[in-house]
Amino acid sequence: MSVHTLVILLLMVLLPFNYALAEKGESIMFQPTEHPFTEAPQAVDNQAEKCQRMAKQIEKLKGKPQRRHAALERYRLACTDEL
Repeated sequence: MSVHTLVILLLMVLLPFNYALAEKGESIMFQPTEHPFTEAPQAVDNQAEKCQRMAKQIEKLKGKPQRRHAALERYRLACTDEL
């Protein structure tokens, strides 16, 4: 057998291992980190902070009436006594 044939056979044997590592997202150089969508959301400390954040979000949505209306409704349900 020639050297080229041995190299090709060796590559064919080792190639599936490379794909397995790539699919898992594992890296030899870097520690794996959790994806931001898989992390649990942080708990809101209190209702007042949550309402303040919602009010700021409503202000940012000026010029987007549908999204602003939906945010206002969520704010009314969570932060006011009006129904």
